[in-house]
Amino acid sequence: MIDRIHLETGHGIRSICKVLGLPRSSYYHAATPTANELSDLDIGGRIERIFRHHRRRYGYRRIWRDLAEDGVVCGPARVRRLMAERGLKAIQPRTYVPRTSDGKADKPSPNRLLKAGLPAAPDTAWAGDITFIPTTSGWLYLAVVIDLCSRCIVGWALDDHLRAELVTEAFRQGYHSRRPRPGLIFHSDRGSQYGSRLFRAQLAEAGALQSMSARANPYHNAWTESFIGTLKAEMLQGGCFRDGADARTE
Repeated sequence: MIDRIHLETGHGIRSICKVLGLPRSSYYHAATPTANELSDLDIGGRIERIFRHHRRRYGYRRIWRDLAEDGVVCGPARVRRLMAERGLKAIQPRTYVPRTSDGKADKPSPNRLLKAGLPAAPDTAWAGDITFIPTTSGWLYLAVVIDLCSRCIVGWALDDHLRAELVTEAFRQGYHSRRPRPGLIFHSDRGSQYGSRLFRAQLAEAGALQSMSARANPYHNAWTESFIGTLKAEMLQGGCFRDGADARTE
């Protein structure tokens, strides 16, 4: 306010402070940024660059991890505050809406995870699912395989068909990169691709045990459903890819 009056009237700072009943020291103290304010300015700029670089996909937790990897010392609460002050809001996936399994698998396998529970070690239980990916030139289909311990994607396949080869390619990729021991549990819904002879033969060759969700119970495969929802929210942002090459690049 004092600066504005000074610019508009041309009066000196001393005169303005005297009229307002303020000591000049208060003005100069307020005009000089503190060390914390300078630090906020620096970290805030870093946060905004990371946020823009990842195209609004990163929330405060991911940005905090990136800052920590770069040696920037600050807490997640500070990152959240600075993001709020700058109006930086990450893309949020839609609330999970369950969809029923199609139940087309011939002789569906039992849900082995109900007894075994979630794994305590990587590469002992995986889950798979299929989703559609829109492009301007037509639909593509994505099969993913997730490790249920680390929640990492261990395999994926993208193609323009829904044949069993789509899921076998995703599993093959994960198997050759991770080399799980025999006894691996592979969980999915009751889709016909997962119930096909081709895929079941692949599991048998790898020494893996098949597990399937109960009919019309998508919550039994909520890990992949949640990942797919986040993937679409962050990557598509309400739009679509140009073509298959664009989708694979992303």
